[in-house]
Amino acid sequence: MTPLWSSPEHRSERCASCAGERLFEQPECLDGHEPGQCPEWACVACGHAIILGLAESARPVRLLVTAAV
Repeated sequence: MTPLWSSPEHRSERCASCAGERLFEQPECLDGHEPGQCPEWACVACGHAIILGLAESARPVRLLVTAAV
């Protein structure tokens, strides 16, 4: 399915709760994302939430400790 974009804050997606194509919008982002950049979307009909986008990954850091001989 190809999403239909109507604006950076609205898009058409399949809603699992409504069992059909519905308009989704981005609620106000409390995480500090710019408008249109937040991965959280909510169905305007029922409020079902989805997260779209790539997950940010943090690479674990391993420190190599060597002993002086």
